[in-house]
Amino acid sequence: RRKFLVPHWSGQFEKSYADLSAERQRDCDSAVMALSKQEHTPGLRVKPMQPDKYYQEARLNSGDRIVFRIEGGVIYFVDVVKHDDIRKYGKRPRRS
Repeated sequence: RRKFLVPHWSGQFEKSYADLSAERQRDCDSAVMALSKQEHTPGLRVKPMQPDKYYQEARLNSGDRIVFRIEGGVIYFVDVVKHDDIRKYGKRPRRS
């Protein structure tokens, strides 16, 4: 039996999610549940983001990706972005 990860949604994720169509929100809901249950199905195509591999991405459909990271039993949902915009999450964020 797999242990669920504790989900945490960033403000940016919530904003991006709200901007999705109802159909795309359903896709996102299914992916979030699978990721929280640590069920990496082939359709999700989960992979670390280059070059720093700080974030991971999961495929929702041909155009949308979930940006997330896992740390200490918590899955941090960072954003939902278009595939072409994924590059902005390739590097580890700077500490202020």
